[in-house]
Amino acid sequence: MDVGDSPLLKFAADLRSLRDKAGGHSYRQLGARAHYSATTLSDAAGGRKLPSLAVTLAYVRACEGDVAEWEDRWRRVAAEVLPTPPAAPGEAHPPYAGLAPYGTADAEWFFGRDRILEDLEARIASRRFVAVFGASGAGKSSLLRAGLVPRLPGPTVLTTPGEVDVRPDKLDLGQDLIVVDQFEEVFTLCPDAGQRAEFVDALLTAPCRVVLGVRADFYGHCAQYPELVEALADGQLLLGPMGPEELRQVIMQPAVKASCTVETALVSRLIADATGQAGVLPLMSHALLETWRRRRGTTLTVAGYEAAGGIHHAIAQTAERTFTSLEKHQRVLARQVFLRLTALGDGTEDTKRRLPRAELDADVDVDVVLDRLAHARLLTLDRDTVEIAHEALIRSWPRLRNWLATDRDGLRTLRQLTEAAATWDSLGRDPDALYRGSRLDTALEWAQRDGVRTSTRERDFLAESLAARDLERRQAHRHTRRLRQLVALLLVLLVLASGAVVLTFRAQHQAATERNISVARYVANEAQSLRDADQRGLANQMLIAAFHLSSTDDLRDRVLSAHAAGAPDLVSRSVPAPGPVLGPDGAQVPVARTTVIADDRVFQRLGGRLTPRDSVTSFVVTQARAYATTAESPDARIWDVTDAREPVPVHAFTGPVTRIAFAPTGGRLLVTVEGATEVKVWDASTPSEPALLSVLPNHPRFVNDFAFNADGSVLATVDNHNAVRLWSLADPRAPRQIGFLHDGEDVSTLALHPGGHTVALADANGRIRLVDLTNPWAPKRLATADGHADKVLALGFRSDGQALASAGKDDTVRLWDLSDRRRPVQRGRISGPTDGVYGAGFTEASDTVVTSNADGTTRLWAFDVDTAVKELCKTVEEPISEDEWRRYFGGLDYRPPCA
Repeated sequence: MDVGDSPLLKFAADLRSLRDKAGGHSYRQLGARAHYSATTLSDAAGGRKLPSLAVTLAYVRACEGDVAEWEDRWRRVAAEVLPTPPAAPGEAHPPYAGLAPYGTADAEWFFGRDRILEDLEARIASRRFVAVFGASGAGKSSLLRAGLVPRLPGPTVLTTPGEVDVRPDKLDLGQDLIVVDQFEEVFTLCPDAGQRAEFVDALLTAPCRVVLGVRADFYGHCAQYPELVEALADGQLLLGPMGPEELRQVIMQPAVKASCTVETALVSRLIADATGQAGVLPLMSHALLETWRRRRGTTLTVAGYEAAGGIHHAIAQTAERTFTSLEKHQRVLARQVFLRLTALGDGTEDTKRRLPRAELDADVDVDVVLDRLAHARLLTLDRDTVEIAHEALIRSWPRLRNWLATDRDGLRTLRQLTEAAATWDSLGRDPDALYRGSRLDTALEWAQRDGVRTSTRERDFLAESLAARDLERRQAHRHTRRLRQLVALLLVLLVLASGAVVLTFRAQHQAATERNISVARYVANEAQSLRDADQRGLANQMLIAAFHLSSTDDLRDRVLSAHAAGAPDLVSRSVPAPGPVLGPDGAQVPVARTTVIADDRVFQRLGGRLTPRDSVTSFVVTQARAYATTAESPDARIWDVTDAREPVPVHAFTGPVTRIAFAPTGGRLLVTVEGATEVKVWDASTPSEPALLSVLPNHPRFVNDFAFNADGSVLATVDNHNAVRLWSLADPRAPRQIGFLHDGEDVSTLALHPGGHTVALADANGRIRLVDLTNPWAPKRLATADGHADKVLALGFRSDGQALASAGKDDTVRLWDLSDRRRPVQRGRISGPTDGVYGAGFTEASDTVVTSNADGTTRLWAFDVDTAVKELCKTVEEPISEDEWRRYFGGLDYRPPCA
C-alpha cells in the first residue's frame, strides 16, 4: 500500500511497522493479548478509517509500544481526519458555552452552583462589599453573570476594569448593585499605582453594594490596600472545584434542556476527569461543546468525546486545527494577534488582555483571521475590542505557550512600543513623545527580527523616531561647523584687537568646550551605531576618545556600560578551598548572600535540568565545599556544587518554601520562609541535615523579602504591607524583634548597613530611601535618592558602609556615594541586562559591584573609568585610522586613544 501524504494511511502503516518490530505476531496472537478480535485489530492497521482510541492503545500495548506517544499521535491524526462538523442551517442553540463564560442571557443554561449562589446572595444581603475569589477557570464569571445577576432585583451594573479603562469616573455607581468581574485587570492593565488606588477607593466608598470577581493568584495584590483588606475581612467567598453531583448537573441538565441524552459511560468519564481539578470548567465546557457537535443523533457519546480530544486536549485540538487551516501569511497574523492578546505575568500566570481593534491594522486578512478564530470560539469579538475567550487557552495550547516562552523580552518590547505609539498618537503625534536613545535602538532591533509584525501606527512611530534622531545628528554637525567658524572669527579679532586678548581667550575656551561637548556626544552616538553593526573595536576607541575630549557624567557612564557589556560572568573552574575567592580580573570576591561563584553558566543546570525555573537564591563556600540554595515548587533544596559541573542535591525542604538564603557567616545559618508567613532559622553546619533552631515569633502577614547585616546577627524582614521588622539572631535559638519601620510607602527590596545602624529601602517606582536605625523602634528617614526608571530589584552596601549598589528593572546598575548619608550622590550608572537579578554587593575592589542572578550566574560591574578604558583598549586589534578620525572628529588633531 502506498502511504502517500495521507496522515491516516501513514498512521496505519506505522501500526503495521510496530507489529513487525514486535516479532511479526499474527493478528490472532495480538487479539489474545489485546482482548480484541483479530478482525478489529486488522482493520485498525488497514488505513480505511481511524480506529477508536481504545483499540489503538490496546494494539500498541500488545506490541509493547509507547502508549503515551501513540495516544498523542492518535489525537493529532483525529484532529485532521475527524474535523469539527459545520453547523447545520437553523441548528438549535448549543447547550454548552465552550471557552466563553456564561452571560446574563445564558442564565437558563447555567447549572450546578445553587448552593454557592444561595451563600453569595446571603452575604450580599448582609454586607455592602463582597468578593468572590477563585482560580482561573473555576467559573467566577459565569457565577456572577449567569447565576447572580439574573437572580437579583433592582438595577444592576456588570462591568470589568478593562471596559472602563480603570477609571473611577466611568463607573456607574448610581445603581443598587455594581458587579466588577475580572478585578485582577486593575493590576494587569493599569501600570499607574495612583490610578489603581483611586479606582479601588471609588469602589470602597460607592453608595451602593459592590461584588468583585477576583482571580485567586491576585489575592496578595489586593492585600496591598489596607482599606480593601478591612472591607473584605468577612466578605470573602472562595470558589473551589465542583463536586461530583454539581458536575453531573453541569453535564446533564443543559443536554436535557436541548432534548439530548448523554451516555452513562461519558458522564462517568467526565466526572472522573474533572473532579478535584482546579480551573477545569472551561476545559470541560469546551470538550462538551465539541462532543455535542460530534453527537450521534441526539446522543453525546464517548467516541465523540475522544475524537474531540477530551478535557485535556479539546482546546488545543480546536486551536491547532483552526490555526493550521489558515493560509501561511494568515498564520503570521494569527500569531501576532495572540501575542498582543496576552498580558505577561510578573510573578503570576500569564493572563488575557482586552485588545482595542484600533491596535490592529484595518486589513482584509486580519478580519478573516479574527472571524475564523471567533467562529471556533477561541476569541470573543466586540464592536471595538477583541479578547481571548478564556485563559484556559493560554495554559492548554502548546503552540501558544511556546510563542510566549520563546521571547518574553521581545513581547515586553512590543507592549511598550504599542503603549508609546498610542500615547504619541493621542497627543497629536507630538515629537516630544517619540523614542530616543537606547529605547529606540532596542525597538528597532526587535522590529527587524524574522516573524515580527508591527501595526501601521507602530511603524509610523518608529519611522518618525528614526527621522527625528537623524535630524538631531545633522543639527549637531551644523552646530559643530558654526562653533569652528566662531573660533576662527575670534582668532581674527585677536589679531585686530590685541587689547581684547583676555576676553577673546575666554570666549575661545568656552567655544572650544562647547564644541568638544557637542562633538563628543555626536561621536558617542555614532559609536553606538557602530557597536550595533558589530564594529566593537572602532566603537570602543571612538567612545574613549569622546570621553577624553569631554569628561561629562553621561559619557563616563557610556564608557562604563561599554566595558560592562564585554565583561564575562564570574568563572571558577572548581570551587576553591577556604580563603579569598578571585574573579576573572583577579579581584577578591567576598562570599555572601549576594555572590555566586560557579563555572561559567553551570547553574543553568540548577535553573534548567534540575529545577522548573531559574531559582538560585544564594551561595556559600565553607570548609573546602560550596553550597547553593534554590527556592522552587514543591521543594526548596540545598545543592552541593563542589563539582560545579555536576551539582548534587543534599537536602530538600518538604514544606511550601517561598524564600531561602544563607546568612553571610560561612554557611552556618540558613533562613527560610514557609507558607509565605513562617520564617524559620536553621543550623546548616551539616547542609545535608539542617537542624531547625527557631521560628520568628508572631511574625504577621506575608513575607516579601529579607536581608542580613554583615555578620548575620540581625535579620530584616518586609511583609506585603511594606512593614519592616528587625530581628536579633545573636542567639539564633531565641530570636527577638528589636525594631519596626512602616513609613506607608512601597518596599520592593532592602539592605542592611554592615554596622546595622542604617537600612536602605527601595520601591517599585525606582526610589531608594535611607533610614537611620539608631533608635530601631523610632527610625528616621535620612534621604531619598531618585535614579532608576523602574522597580529596584536588589540593593547592597559596601563593607565600609560608604557606598551603596542598586540594580533596577530598567536594566541599569548604579553606584551611590554615601560619604554623607543625608546627601547620597550617584557616582556612576551602567546599562546592562538585569533580568533575574536578586542580589547586589561589592568585591574587595571598592569600585566594583557584583550582581547575582537567579539562573546561577554572577556579573561584575566596574565603576572605575580608568580601569574600564584600559580593559576596552585591550580589545582593540588596530588603532583608528586617520581617515576614520577625520570622518568623526573633523579638524581635531589625530590622537588614537589606545596608542
